[in-house]
Amino acid sequence: MSECLNLLEQALDLGRQELEFLASGKVEETEEAAHERGNLMELAWQAKEREQIDVDELLDKLRQLKNMQGQLTREARSLYKSLESDLARARKEHGRLTGYRQATQVMPTSSRFVSKRG
Repeated sequence: MSECLNLLEQALDLGRQELEFLASGKVEETEEAAHERGNLMELAWQAKEREQIDVDELLDKLRQLKNMQGQLTREARSLYKSLESDLARARKEHGRLTGYRQATQVMPTSSRFVSKRG
C-alpha cells in the first residue's frame, strides 16, 4: 500500500476515535484527534503528488473520509444541542432560585441607625 493510502487509513482510524470521544463527551481529546487527522490528510495529499496511486483506491478512501466527516458533524451537532439545552435549564433554574433570595435573607434585629444607649 502506498504512503498516501496508508496516511488516509490512519486518518480514518483517527476519525473513528473522534466519534468515540464525541459520543463520550471528551471534547478536548476530540479536538486533538481532529487536528492530527487534518495533519495526516495534509501529509497524504503531499505524498499523493510524489507517487503514482490507483485513482479508484484513492477515491474510495476519500469517500470514506467524507462519510466519516458527516458522522462527526452529526455527532458534534447532537452534543452541541445537548449542551445548549443543559445551559438553558441551568439559566432557568438560576432564575427560579434567584426569586427565593429575598425571601430567605435574614433581617437584622437592630439597625445601625438606632442608638443602643436609649
